[in-house]
Amino acid sequence: MTVLFADVAGSVELYSALGDIKAHNMVLRCLERMSFLIEVNRGRVADTIGDEILCVFKKTGCALKAACDVQMALQSEYHHELNVRIGIHSGPTCMDNDQPFGDTVNIAARVVALAKAGQIMLSGHTFERLSDKDKSRTRHFNNVHIKGKRDPYVIHQAILNHNDVTCTVNHTGTQPAERRRRKTNVTLRYADSEGIISEGKEFLLGRGKQCSLQITSNAASRIHAILKFDYGKLIITDRSTNGTFIRTKAGSRASDNKENFIRHGSWTTASSGILCLGQAIKSQADNLIYFSCH
Repeated sequence: MTVLFADVAGSVELYSALGDIKAHNMVLRCLERMSFLIEVNRGRVADTIGDEILCVFKKTGCALKAACDVQMALQSEYHHELNVRIGIHSGPTCMDNDQPFGDTVNIAARVVALAKAGQIMLSGHTFERLSDKDKSRTRHFNNVHIKGKRDPYVIHQAILNHNDVTCTVNHTGTQPAERRRRKTNVTLRYADSEGIISEGKEFLLGRGKQCSLQITSNAASRIHAILKFDYGKLIITDRSTNGTFIRTKAGSRASDNKENFIRHGSWTTASSGILCLGQAIKSQADNLIYFSCH
């Protein structure tokens, strides 16, 4: 069986830009449009989780066609105002009341995390099940280590427009640098609460109830910062009135082990450290947020 995940990309920014009601309605219409195209291509929507859908297909070629149809339809209808990313993996799949579960579903979730907005990623297992014609619609992307798996997985990318493809250069005769194990998540600790940010996921910090980790400080905005963990690095984007204070542990950067401040900007790190929302770190022992990339 072939499992497809489709995830609305940048939904946090969408809600901030359009407002809750308009953004929510747009996401609902997008999910309905995707579900229709999945069914037209002989797939089944097994579950909807927030702004993500989980689909299953008996035929791998139908899954690829559905993914391409979804991306092309959304690009035409929303003109990149709303984007999705799609990941596909094939293999033995267990079912419980028509709900797929098991290793194939877990790997498909890892594959979709590799995709950027508007992209379709598929595993080598899926690629091998495609016809020669369908294989010609893809290109090799990378060999990726997936958490819990010993050997790397071959990842391919579907080509939507053959005239707009980055050429892959084969550097023969060169030796690659030793590969470092890529970090797979970030843990955050605040008072008695903890949070985990997985690869490709967004995480809200602030005093609002909608936040993934709610901070009880009047200096914090309702949605103070958006955190995202992507390709082994934590990206902190401030959206607040009072800004965000950051201190990372000692490292090679001049800014490490110093208190840094951002407001309406972003900060990227692969290290561990401390955050404080709206107030200096040294003055706010009770409202410190400790983070660590693993």
